[in-house]
Amino acid sequence: MNRAAILLAGIGAVGVATWLWHDPLGAGDRFATAVDGRARAMLDKYEMIHVQARMRRAPLTRQVMLSGPADDFQRSEIERLVEAQPGVADASWSAASLTAEPRP
Repeated sequence: MNRAAILLAGIGAVGVATWLWHDPLGAGDRFATAVDGRARAMLDKYEMIHVQARMRRAPLTRQVMLSGPADDFQRSEIERLVEAQPGVADASWSAASLTAEPRP
């Protein structure tokens, strides 16, 4: 076997192993569910019951989408606290949430 064939076989094996781990074996879903649970617990602790945090389910992303009514200060602090959660790379607000009025 030449070097190119070995390299392609290795790349293919890594791709298949990654797909197996994240999709049929469910590690990606377990990870996203754990992040969603930690974010929900944090939001409940700060009594932000109308705000939702969901891990994006796109492959190989660690982004959380936030939605719900909040003022500018709450948005920045919630975003900061969610980004501090283990496994989260980025948190951002949905476009609809940015135009919504916060609840009193």
